Amino acid sequence: MEVISIKRFMLPFLLVALSITSSFLIKAQDVREPVLDVSGNAVRTGVNYFILPAGRGNGGGLHVASIRNRTNPLVVSQNADESALGSSLRFSPVDPKENTVRLSTDMNVKFTSMVISDSSTVWRIYTELIPQRYLVTVGGVVGNPGRETLGNWFKIDKYEDAYKLVYCPGVCNICRPFCGDIGVLVENGKRVLFVGRDKPLKVTFHKL
Repeated sequence: MEVISIKRFMLPFLLVALSITSSFLIKAQDVREPVLDVSGNAVRTGVNYFILPAGRGNGGGLHVASIRNRTNPLVVSQNADESALGSSLRFSPVDPKENTVRLSTDMNVKFTSMVISDSSTVWRIYTELIPQRYLVTVGGVVGNPGRETLGNWFKIDKYEDAYKLVYCPGVCNICRPFCGDIGVLVENGKRVLFVGRDKPLKVTFHKL
């Protein structure tokens, strides 16, 4: 009888232990791999970085430019001169408690080394400058994930031996946004960032 009592006691204990272990494993799998800078360190929130193209001869860093005689909004552009670092940026993951930028995770991107008098420096998607083109511009907002801020969220994914920027927000369960990689479109001699299904801009992250 004593052996039977021990077995009856152990069974629910084992079931609880298995449940806790399974929950831990599921949470561990949900933690995505961190994005690394060129020094091999995790990219952090609250820290300034330069986004630069991978490899030589592929242009310089990122800044803003005006196109088609429009100064509002300004588009995110790439310097043609590869020696130009561009403007520094910070990343803000959708989870405000997260201090590491992780792969395939929604985040806001904000220029930190510039001030624009009539606009924020947060990245967003804008479709009215060039018809049927999803350009990356400034003028977005940080936080408040949902339908109203759908155009303000970007992701970083691995691409070959470096990374790529992606627009495919997951902050609205009922929304069906256009998704694509961030590439470069030449408009009147200016290299502007846009969402497309062509070759993405392969990038690396350099801590300021």
